[in-house]
Amino acid sequence: MKVTFGLAAVLSVLFTIGCNVDSGPTLTASDQIDAGQAESVQTEVHMSAGTLRMEGGAPNLMAASFRYSEKFGRPSVRYDVTGAHGRLVVESPKSNSNGGKVNEWDLRMGSEVPLDVNVSLGAGESTLDMSQIRLRSMEVNAGAGEMTLNLTGKYTRDVSVQVNGGVGEARIRLPKDVGTVVDAHGGIGSIDTKGLTKRDGKYYNDAYAEGKPALHLEVQGGVGEIVLTVGE
Repeated sequence: MKVTFGLAAVLSVLFTIGCNVDSGPTLTASDQIDAGQAESVQTEVHMSAGTLRMEGGAPNLMAASFRYSEKFGRPSVRYDVTGAHGRLVVESPKSNSNGGKVNEWDLRMGSEVPLDVNVSLGAGESTLDMSQIRLRSMEVNAGAGEMTLNLTGKYTRDVSVQVNGGVGEARIRLPKDVGTVVDAHGGIGSIDTKGLTKRDGKYYNDAYAEGKPALHLEVQGGVGEIVLTVGE
């Protein structure tokens, strides 16, 4: 099923900021974060430009590795706990000149502590695999580029996800065995769906049933294409 909102476009945006600028050597860094006494964690990722990969599989709250041009600067990582609630923030340095050719983040998250995730992206590519993460809620503000979002988790409670599309393409995988309802709308661009049925202006997978835990996804499209696929 394909719904067009006016002008369907698939835009490939290359991360070429500062290509002619001497960005210095490429450096590496890593961080290991333990959850401590937190029973839930608000996780915020703010990336101005570059390549982001976020997935599960960490033995602790987060195991992160970074590659970045010297002039772009090292991402900052902050974590604090208040009572039973933690807050983790990973963000581009505020003083970066946007002149770096390399900015690659690999964030592996643990599966023990429930997470509320907020991701803000600038120019570049992102792969966000939430399938092995205890996700409670998520908001993604996409920038210019391509994004892949995997939401095929085994949810035992309602989960709310909001995606605000940017300029480019967003590919979103949805669970097959957990009920899913998608409210997708937007401006210039298109929405492709596979494995979903449209009723009353929303999209549902076959597993959706009133009163049972479900993934509630709201997609606000931007300039480009949103692809929704029910996973295996």
